[in-house]
Amino acid sequence: MLETVTCDAVQLMKNTYSLREIVEETGLSKLVLHAWERRYGAIVPERTETGRRIYRHEDLLRLQLLKGCVDNGQRIGSIIHLSNDDLQRVLLGQKRLQDLGDVIAAIELMDGDGLDRMLGTRFMTLGPVEFCREVVLPLMSEIGRLWAEGKMSIASEHLVTAAIRALLSGAFKLMPAPRGAHRMVFSTVEGELHEIGALVAAIIARDQGVHATYLGSQLPAEALAEAVTKTGSTIVCLSGAVKRNRNAISQIKTIRAALPANVALWLGGTAFADLPPITGVTYFDRIDLFETATAALQAD
Repeated sequence: MLETVTCDAVQLMKNTYSLREIVEETGLSKLVLHAWERRYGAIVPERTETGRRIYRHEDLLRLQLLKGCVDNGQRIGSIIHLSNDDLQRVLLGQKRLQDLGDVIAAIELMDGDGLDRMLGTRFMTLGPVEFCREVVLPLMSEIGRLWAEGKMSIASEHLVTAAIRALLSGAFKLMPAPRGAHRMVFSTVEGELHEIGALVAAIIARDQGVHATYLGSQLPAEALAEAVTKTGSTIVCLSGAVKRNRNAISQIKTIRAALPANVALWLGGTAFADLPPITGVTYFDRIDLFETATAALQAD
């Protein structure tokens, strides 16, 4: 019995940390650590009978994630509500952007030849699916942010969009079309010119074994319904990058009404982030969630 208690006590010590140990492990100063605790409730350490702070291993992990994000330019107030998984995604996204520094510089300089070389090299190294995950999605998100802040010209945005569209379109055509039971069509709503998201989703779906049909951008409801009938698709996927809250709801409801009841409508992209729940419509706020849902189709 004594041996069991002793072992449990040792294990407990391995999973708890003093204030000094937390400062050493995280690199945070006591002042910053206490400010994060008081102002933001970043963590709530336990207290000994004498009032000394005792931190758990989960506290250490969360503080390390928060500090990593802050060190890379995030404001603590904007990330404090995120889960540890989301913080890890933020860190991964920041790392990917750092790796794309030369690409972004070429875009800003309108160096089309250099941009094509850099994107082509990454595409050949990663393959189409990983190229979408590691390069296209973080790059286009950053380009969109820079454009919205007036730090990126429309010409530069068009330059990179054209280069990526050419690579992905060619890759999609060369990927074998599976003959599985599930078929999906991909497009954007009328007025949505940004089709990269839909093209990325189509590539990922085809890689997952789904028969994906890519239709380009700006399809009206009746055209989508016709495509569903002719291709035998069970899911329509639409992406949107530009928010149009006033029109988006009516557009989606019109498309939903035009589709057969047994055909699902999936949405992705910031354009649809604020839509209220609509019967028969599923919104994915992350590409990995879409990928998981697509992979699950193969288990049906």
